[in-house]
Amino acid sequence: MQPGDLTLPDVIKTYSLPLNVPVNRFCEVAGIGHTRFYELAKEGAIRLRKNGRSTTVPVEDLYQLLRGDQAAA
Repeated sequence: MQPGDLTLPDVIKTYSLPLNVPVNRFCEVAGIGHTRFYELAKEGAIRLRKNGRSTTVPVEDLYQLLRGDQAAA
């Protein structure tokens, strides 16, 4: 099964993800580095959420990236 074949609930269950994914976990699952992560954020491809000192991304943005709805490379 390819990442593009997974549904959002499948991605959440497969990778044991919370609804808001920490930056390090996002990069690990997406297979990208921090530089590319922040480039995607600057382009508006992913949304950043701040909670105190923590930065997270909605799991839906990771799902779209894995599906190829947004360029990751």
